[in-house]
Amino acid sequence: MFPLDGLLVTGSPQRLPFIVIDAEGAPLDDGPASLEFVVTDLDGNPVGDPVTVERRNQGIPTAYFPLLFEFPAAGDYQVTTTVDGEALDPRVFRVSEPDAVQVPQPGEALVGVETPTTADARGVDPICTRDPDCDLHDSTLAEVLAEGAPVALMIATPAYCQTAICGPVLDVLLSQEGAFPGVRMVHAEVYKDPEAVDNITEAQLAPVVDAYHLSYEPVLFLANSDGTIARRLDTIFDEAEVAEGLAALT
Repeated sequence: MFPLDGLLVTGSPQRLPFIVIDAEGAPLDDGPASLEFVVTDLDGNPVGDPVTVERRNQGIPTAYFPLLFEFPAAGDYQVTTTVDGEALDPRVFRVSEPDAVQVPQPGEALVGVETPTTADARGVDPICTRDPDCDLHDSTLAEVLAEGAPVALMIATPAYCQTAICGPVLDVLLSQEGAFPGVRMVHAEVYKDPEAVDNITEAQLAPVVDAYHLSYEPVLFLANSDGTIARRLDTIFDEAEVAEGLAALT
C-alpha cells in the first residue's frame, strides 16, 4: 500500500491503492487479475464484506489494486489479502474524521493557487521536470478556475518523485488531453528550487504543496466546473481510472 496514513476519513468511500511486490521488494508489472481484500478492526473482526478489486495497469509500468471502502467510524483498521494462496501480513492504518485532515477532500473547493506558468515562473525553477516539458503550464490554477470549466490539477515531480511513478502518471493525464478538450488541465511541480540543493529533502516546497497541505506525491484533483472536487486520486492511477474520472466531469 502506498503511504496514506493521515489521509483516510469517514463519511465517504476512501481509495486505498495497493501494489504486489516480489521477494526482493520490487513491484510486479502485472500480478493477479484481481484480489479480494478483507478489512478488519485490530482484533481481527471483519468490518463490512470482502471486496474484490480488479488489477489496474493501463499505460503505466506498475500494476495496482485500488480498494474503495467506506469506514463506519474513526479509528485504527487493518486490511489483508491472499496472493497465490498465501495470506499477506495485515497492513494497519488510521481513519480520521474529515475535519481532522487538511488535504482537500471530494466535495470541497480547489484552492486557487497562482501556479507557475511559462510566462511567469513565480520563483519556481524549473516549472516542469518532465523531459520534455509538458504543455500544462499555460495558465495558473487560479486563472483556470475563473474560466468556469472542469479542472484536472496534477501535482507531481517526474524528476524527483519519491515513488518513481510521477512521470508515468503525468503521461497518463497528457494522454487524455485529446479525449477531454473541455477539461482544463494544470500540472504543478512539488519543489520550488530542486536544482539549488544537493539533497532533495532540503529543497523548498512549491506554494501549491503548502496550499494543499501535501506530504506525498503525486496527486490528481478532478473538479467540476464550479471548482468543487469530484475525485482525488492519490499516489498511483492508470489511463482507465483517469479517463473514468474525467468523463464524470463532462
